[in-house]
Amino acid sequence: MKKSILILALAAFSLVSCKLFVKSAAKYWTSKQIDEFIGNCQANASKLMSNEKAEAYCDCAVDKVAKEYQNYADVKKASLKEVLKVAADCKES
Repeated sequence: MKKSILILALAAFSLVSCKLFVKSAAKYWTSKQIDEFIGNCQANASKLMSNEKAEAYCDCAVDKVAKEYQNYADVKKASLKEVLKVAADCKES
């Protein structure tokens, strides 16, 4: 019984921690902008890696890029090379 509760608690923590991770981008961008960025990111990244890895990469990238480009209009003007450079650490995710 205790083992079941522990597993359930860990699963709940995992879900919450993923949502908290994306929330740092919400300091700068609207949820619509975050969804747009992640959608575009996953569509392109999944061409180069598995969907699971693309999702993890983009969840990381949205926070790093939002921190660097706090105005969403600025990231849309930035080159792909510049954005990828900001998100370079996310490849390890």
